[in-house]
Amino acid sequence: MPFVIMASRAPPLLLLLIVLSLVVLAALLAAAAADASAVAGGGRSSPSTTTFVLAGERTRRKDPLDGLRLYSGGWNISDEHYWASVGFTAAPVFAAAAIWFVVFGVSLFLAGCCFCCCPGSRRRGGGSYSCTALVVSLVLLLAFTAAAAVGCGVLYDGQGRFDGSTAATVEYVAGKSGDAVASLRGFASSMEAAKAAGVGPVSLPASVKGSIDGVVRKMSSAADELAAHTASNAAKIRDALETIRKILIVVAATMLILAVLGLAFSICGMESLVYVLVFLGWILVAATLLLCVTFLLLHNVVGDTCAAMGEWVQRPQARTALDDILPCVDTAAAADALARSKDVTHHLVTVLNGVIANVSNAAADGLPPPLYYNQSGPPVPLLCSPGERCAPGEVDLAAAPRAWRERVCRTTRAAAAAPEVCATVGRLTPAMYAQMVAAASACDALSRYGPVLADMADCAFVRRAFRVVGDEHCPGLGRHSAEVYRGLLAVAVAALASVVLWVAHSRERRRRRDAVELRAAASPYTVHHSHLEEGALLKSPRMMYR
Repeated sequence: MPFVIMASRAPPLLLLLIVLSLVVLAALLAAAAADASAVAGGGRSSPSTTTFVLAGERTRRKDPLDGLRLYSGGWNISDEHYWASVGFTAAPVFAAAAIWFVVFGVSLFLAGCCFCCCPGSRRRGGGSYSCTALVVSLVLLLAFTAAAAVGCGVLYDGQGRFDGSTAATVEYVAGKSGDAVASLRGFASSMEAAKAAGVGPVSLPASVKGSIDGVVRKMSSAADELAAHTASNAAKIRDALETIRKILIVVAATMLILAVLGLAFSICGMESLVYVLVFLGWILVAATLLLCVTFLLLHNVVGDTCAAMGEWVQRPQARTALDDILPCVDTAAAADALARSKDVTHHLVTVLNGVIANVSNAAADGLPPPLYYNQSGPPVPLLCSPGERCAPGEVDLAAAPRAWRERVCRTTRAAAAAPEVCATVGRLTPAMYAQMVAAASACDALSRYGPVLADMADCAFVRRAFRVVGDEHCPGLGRHSAEVYRGLLAVAVAALASVVLWVAHSRERRRRRDAVELRAAASPYTVHHSHLEEGALLKSPRMMYR
């Protein structure tokens, strides 16, 4: 009987369910892409007019925890409603992952039941196949495998860039926090040095020393709190980045290997191995779509954070949700420390000038021992008050050690326990000079920390840090997070289509093989040849055997 090649008129249930899942999935992915574009465009909107609400216009999204009403709390990573509203932007992709997992899983289950319960149905219709379907499925399979490879490349490149930009941002913020901590601790050390400063028995009043103790406690506590907060956040972010980096690398490598193996097994006709890969692809595609959900959420949060930083830089507030990233130092404590440092500096300069005027530069015959130590020569320059112009005969704190060094004499002692006495011209003994330099250095350090404390009092250092992050780091973070999301989406869609095409191409190759076998078995030429041989044998002359 002649064999006629024809397309199958009744596609199996498996292909019907797969086509249905592809249609729904394509619609949901298109909706997700449109929603992501709308959210990304929202970053250009005008800032919120609410005092403490950051990125209010951008974060106005539907909140599933509040009956799908618009969320109005602004950027706040400590608010569950904020996370719910951001997560809802990725709902289409999540729904696509769920539909794929359920529909394709049911399809695999029904196909397995048909294979086990109706083994003869696999051969039914085996004498027909579509040459067009075979070629088209092969071409599409090659195209989607190439698309999966390109998507894996984009994903690998994107994760590297995202990891680098995020790590650089974290290091910058942690560095600025570290600088603030070092300044606070340095200021506390300078205050303690000023408290201990003095020349001989002359030092700061007891009331001033008591105020120094209170300032040191507050500054040390603020420094420890800022350091602990920054270290905790940085460690969490670094751990999360390392985990994300490893997951994305594994996903890119696994999906690439899966796509190549599926193509090879389909072309070679290894149908049993193809169905093993179909099962693995079913799970991996769903997992990749869930990663798409995660990175779409992350991309939107990055955009919200950058928008919130930009608005806060324009209108800084005392307490906002941005304190979770880089908190301001307690403004009242910083302002009090600044005032106390000026007071301590003034008292210490007064103490030093009193010693210089009443002891070192005093007339030798008017001083009783031990204030008289044979001092002589040019007078010692006085200190001018910090921030004021120096009068003739005065020096500033930075120049005082060099100016005073010229007034130091060489000393002798009459006995081991006796005080030092100048043996040469000079008005300062080496011990007095060392004590005065230590006190002047403490005053100079406190005066240098004045601008730093002023920055902390009005949170200027945080504004500068956020401005740099917004101008230099945010564009890269948004661009690279979007690249990772697009790479994941491309890999997921290409792998999804490849899984379906593995089934379709393997099915057509099996039908083609079955058709060729049936054609060979039912060939009329083979039958006629056997009949001719049988007739020739019957008509051959009889031979006599002896």
